[in-house]
Amino acid sequence: MAEENSTGGRLAPTIKTLAAYTGYSIGTISKALRGSPVVTPSTREAIFAAARELGYQANARGMALRTGKTYQAAVLMPITSAAGYEWDGVEYTQILSGISQALEGSDYQLAVHGYRNFDDACAIARRIIDQRLADGLIFSGVLADDARIRMLVEADFPFVSLGRCRKPFVYAHVDIDNEWAAYAATARLIAGGHRRIALINADPRFSYALDRIDGFSRAFREAGFTPSLDLITGGDLSTRFGRESTLALVNQPSPPTALVCVNESTTLGAMSALVNLGLAVGADMDVIAYDDINVSAYFSPPVTTFYQPIEALGRRLGEFLLRRMAGEQPTQLVEIFRPELIGRQPDNLGGRLVGPD
Repeated sequence: MAEENSTGGRLAPTIKTLAAYTGYSIGTISKALRGSPVVTPSTREAIFAAARELGYQANARGMALRTGKTYQAAVLMPITSAAGYEWDGVEYTQILSGISQALEGSDYQLAVHGYRNFDDACAIARRIIDQRLADGLIFSGVLADDARIRMLVEADFPFVSLGRCRKPFVYAHVDIDNEWAAYAATARLIAGGHRRIALINADPRFSYALDRIDGFSRAFREAGFTPSLDLITGGDLSTRFGRESTLALVNQPSPPTALVCVNESTTLGAMSALVNLGLAVGADMDVIAYDDINVSAYFSPPVTTFYQPIEALGRRLGEFLLRRMAGEQPTQLVEIFRPELIGRQPDNLGGRLVGPD
């Protein structure tokens, strides 16, 4: 349905083309492409679908001149040059995929900014704000007291974080209910007879790692037992860390009878260690994992998992950022996901000896 020029060639579709094709007004089309919250999700999706079908592409330079916007949606992405680092980038690829899906059909382009450490991430966020390199920002790896969140809130700069800090700021965010996930995993194992349960966790600088410790401890207290805090380890979430943590935990004088692993990478390392020690999952040691890319279904044996597709989180991050950049208040842009329990093992001691209460 694109118009033709004077030589018979087809012109690129415009907003007027989209309006004629969909029946919506030019104003509605423009608002939808900018992610305005006044446009209903069904209308926005119909307009985006038409834009994809017709091959509509916004003239970013012209729009920037008219509006003063960059039409760039920035994402902070961690990178590493550490020799032998494992399992890096799989989850982030899924996050970027979800964000890209949300931005598809809008006027915004995704701009990825890599950083090597937290100070670097803060400096890049500051530069994005001061130099107006983007109209909004997405980032993850939230610390308990995160300087990026404080900076962005004070600057009133549109952003959405994957994760929540432990300070009382009001800001748009998407997160997993990590406290509940750790609580539910630990309570399941306690109900199965376990008392010595280990938590292979993230570095406690991260807010979600503290949430997991809170949930882990709550499950013990509600069952009337003392939490096995001496069996908590925190690290870089690599397969190597999972393996080394498991070897150290099993060699303690009072070892665990079950493991709760913070992600699929540490779970893989833990299972490797158990095999080398001659211990069988489901017979000598019970394991519960958290999974966001559906890897644990292929472990041998498959383990009980709390599963939340990370791509879905990415899509919500992108949707919220579009709405935030369009002026919607952050109080309306909060969603906490609870992962799905996929029970693949009975996770109980059976005839095995129960550890001390």
